[in-house]
Amino acid sequence: MTPGPPETDATASPALERAWWVLSRWAVPVMMTIAYGFLAAIADTTLTGKAWMMGGLVLVMIVWFVFRGLTEAAALSRALGVGDPARLFALADRHLAHQRRPSARAPFVVGRGLAHLLRGEHREALVALDAAEPGPELAALAAAVRIVALVELERPADEARALRVPAPRTPALAGLADGAIAWRAGELDAASQVLARVISDVRAGSATRAVAHVYAARIAAARGDAPGAARHRAAAAALATPDASWLRR
Repeated sequence: MTPGPPETDATASPALERAWWVLSRWAVPVMMTIAYGFLAAIADTTLTGKAWMMGGLVLVMIVWFVFRGLTEAAALSRALGVGDPARLFALADRHLAHQRRPSARAPFVVGRGLAHLLRGEHREALVALDAAEPGPELAALAAAVRIVALVELERPADEARALRVPAPRTPALAGLADGAIAWRAGELDAASQVLARVISDVRAGSATRAVAHVYAARIAAARGDAPGAARHRAAAAALATPDASWLRR
């Protein structure tokens, strides 16, 4: 199995990462093409036999690019789930440069919006999401990110309430959005109850639970529960990736 590109870090050279990505994507197809071509050239067989060899090469190429697509989708899904801004920005920069179809661009644009949110860049998160055309599978995440960004920018609670997260498929994201709106409206009891469900939902990604801990810490602080606030802040920081600075404040 060919490894994917290395994890992005703050000191990594963009040129080096780009070179690694090109190598990991095209090294196997190029080498297999050369190998099959050489085999066909030296093989003591008919044109029919050589055609079968080329058919085998086509099959290998199909399997390889399906595998590459699956690994890239898995990398994006993991980055969204754990809330890794550095990885989300790297994936967006890499894929948006050559993706033209809105449906293909949407996951990376939404990922960029989430990355901005987790860095505390809430206006930039809204700007990024304005360029997204997410399908049903990403609509809930995009709506939740937009709602949290609006709440952090101290927009009126009714403006955030006008957006809805499709709850049946994504109860944790819907609960997070409802909890953030309730906190913004000063409804601390309602916010606390719904955020507690998000925090205890093992199906929710660590990023979703970390954001819920951030709001739970604010609620505890507003009630004068300093130990509870500290506990939630520590939990948010433990779930956050190193680049998710907003979750660590």
